Amino acid sequence: MDTLDFSSDITPQSLVSLLEKGTNLLLALSHKQNLVNSLASEFSLILPPPQTPLVSHFPEREGPATVIPITPQSNVIVGSDLPPVWFSGIPAALGNNPLLFPILRAPAESFASDAVDDSGAESALEAADRGGEGLWAGSSLSLVTGFQTRKGARATWVGGVELFSDEFARKNTLR
Repeated sequence: MDTLDFSSDITPQSLVSLLEKGTNLLLALSHKQNLVNSLASEFSLILPPPQTPLVSHFPEREGPATVIPITPQSNVIVGSDLPPVWFSGIPAALGNNPLLFPILRAPAESFASDAVDDSGAESALEAADRGGEGLWAGSSLSLVTGFQTRKGARATWVGGVELFSDEFARKNTLR
């Protein structure tokens, strides 16, 4: 019996072809460079360098600074009465494509940096000095981003698959 290698069948061109046929896509980004991250730039999503997670030390909580409770801001997709959702992953800056729209924004006090330890601003500035791209900050960043084609198909980019995990869905809201 022959086995199919689905990963070899998935290419940026095949994903764009699916959108052209009216298929909606849910695409999860990764901390590491991969096919989906490479495709994101074609949709005017600007990703931080690999291994650059979103970090927030507020509100104070137990656990890593890269696991962040986010209170969704009401918009045409997200209602106003939602409890915080938990996020771990990478943000995206939005390019000037008018077909892009943020669904879930990063908190204002958050930042993306390859310096995630508690050494504070000094390590973030050192990261910025290394490549000029070590610090991305605030609510201008999108964590879940939608894109609608001119034919009506939608692609949704999510900064981390953990958003859908049972662990994050079961997390208690902040007290």
